[in-house]
Order: sequence, then structure tokens, then C-alpha cells
Amino acid sequence: MTFIHATAAFGSRASEVLSADNALPERHIIIETLRKAAPLLGLKPTVIATLDAMLSCLAPKRNHNMVFASNMTLSARRNGLSERTLRRHAATLMEAGLLERKDSANGKRFTRYDPAHKQSMHFGFDLSPLFCKLGEIAAMAVAAQEQSEQIAYLKSKIRAQLRPLLHADPNDSQALETLRKLRNKLTADELAAISKTLPKAVHETASDGGKACVLAPAMSANDGQNVRHHQRSKKENTEEESVPDVSPQPGETLTLGELVTACPEAASFSLRNIEHFGDVVAHAQTLAPMIGIDETTYTQGVRTIGVLPSAITVWAIVQCHDRIRNAGAYFRALTSGAKSRDFDAVRFIKRLASASPVQMAPT
Repeated sequence: MTFIHATAAFGSRASEVLSADNALPERHIIIETLRKAAPLLGLKPTVIATLDAMLSCLAPKRNHNMVFASNMTLSARRNGLSERTLRRHAATLMEAGLLERKDSANGKRFTRYDPAHKQSMHFGFDLSPLFCKLGEIAAMAVAAQEQSEQIAYLKSKIRAQLRPLLHADPNDSQALETLRKLRNKLTADELAAISKTLPKAVHETASDGGKACVLAPAMSANDGQNVRHHQRSKKENTEEESVPDVSPQPGETLTLGELVTACPEAASFSLRNIEHFGDVVAHAQTLAPMIGIDETTYTQGVRTIGVLPSAITVWAIVQCHDRIRNAGAYFRALTSGAKSRDFDAVRFIKRLASASPVQMAPT
């Protein structure tokens, strides 16, 4: 999780030097995030596959992000991709700001070390810009997913609006033409414009999506509040027995300042000011895939314990990432596992902020 990031509202890293102790996101997590953000980045799947091949050439323990592999090696890892196409993909990645080329005099990729001055020269493909933009890319992935969901919603709405028209007249040319338009790649604005021209035959209900508790100034852990959910499960317990005791205490609340103070690690990765709990939720959705919490696991956590509790649980896990072997499994154990009924996110944060931090056992 300690990847290099842009200067954020809560400060930046003291050092930008990679080391063997860094815990950069795994390659498959980076590529999956890029695939989700691809519509906004303008990257084709073939270009992302080439970037994946470059990432596979990086050593797990290193003090740089330089790819020294030859075109022949990269071509082999791309199943025989031509060198011409490889160069074109590298140019596309450079235009996207995810790659820098540092060419040597003879065009070869290598490194040279000066023992007298303890310094090195690296020539090759530099992937440092990619790691610097991981936070921004993750935010774009969330935005792209929301955009995709909005487009799917509008298409379903338009079909529902057209149904009464086609039921009354199956040969309605205008309605049939609108249906044909839905086969094309349309933006959300274009779909919304089409929907406005049709009769409003769909009943839409407003849903706060849990925002009522998200935007509250303080979150209570009382059993009587709706910010907690009790789930009694008789499923076989497959989680570690070492999940920390974070049972709620009556009348306990959590303010935004307490959350930021308890989880400075998560706050430091935010590219904007955390001004309310809505920002906390949005930032957690960005952080979750970065630490290995997939969409299905996060969604299940939201359904089980709620929107805001799931979000601050992600913040807490980021704060303790160095003591957690598998963040996705740990999140699942806390939020939707057999022990989720005894878990309280507020208590979790309180224990982190206390003088005796939660002793996190690896899962």
C-alpha cells in the first residue's frame, strides 16, 4: 500500500525511494484497476496487456521501476506481438502519462553503476509515472464504473418507457428507431436526452443509498441506531480466530476528526480534502481495490454492516496493512463472516486511536 502518490491534502511521503520493504499493489490489482479505468484513460485492452507484460519484468524487490527487458522478451511475453505494435503501445502509454522512455546512446536497455560515487544510470522503460498515478487511476476506475451503471440504468429506463408505445402499436416507427439507437455506444447525456422525449411511464423512487447515516456529523454504535446491522449466521467458521475484539460500547460515537487522526495512512492517499463522511466513503471505494478488496466483497460488506461502517473499516485496514497478510480476506471476515455480528467499525477505530492499538493477527 506504500506506493508513491501525488501530494495530497494530508501531506505526502517523506521519501520517494522504493525499497525491498515497499508493499506496492500486486500486479493483477494494478491491471484490474487499469481495465476498469480504461474508458476514461482511452486505453485499449491490447495496450493494457502490453503494460502487464512490462510489469511482469519488474523484480519484486528493487529500488527502481525501470524495465530492462528487450523487445524480443516483451514480444514473447505478449505471445508473439510484433515489435512495431510494441513500439506503438509504448507510445500510447507515454501519451497517457503512464510511461517514460530513457534511451541509451545505442538504444539498449541496461543499468550502469558507479562505485566511486555510489550512483547508477538506468536506461529503459520507466514505470514510475504509473505508480505515481495509482490513486488517480483508482478514482477514475470508480468514476468509470458509476458511469457504466448510469448508462445501464438509462437504457433500462428507455426500454421501459417504450414498452407501452410498442404494446399499443407494435409497428411504431419512432419507437422502433429508438430501440435501434440503444444498440449504439451512447453517452449518459445522450441517453438522458432520449429519455426526456419519451412519455414518463416508469415509477422511479428516490434512494439515499445509505447517505442519511453517511452524512451524519457523528456515527453512533448503539444497538438502537441504524448504522449497525446484526447478522446471525450458522455457516461454518472459516475465518481466523484472532479477529480483534471490537464489540460496541453503548453511546460511543465517531467524528470525522477522530477518523482522520486514527487513520492518517488512509487520509494521506486522498487527493482532495476530506470534509465530510461522503468523502470518506468515496475515498474508501478508491482504496479498496488497491489493497485487494474486490467489488463483490466490498458490496457484501455494505449490505451486511452498512455504507459508512464498511468505508471506515477499509480506512482502518489501510492503517494496519503491514500487519495483515490478506486484506480482502480480513475485510470479509470482519464485515460478512461469522463474526460480523460482533464487529463494530466505530470500536475498531477507537482501538486504533487508543494508546494500545489493536493487535492485528494476519489472515
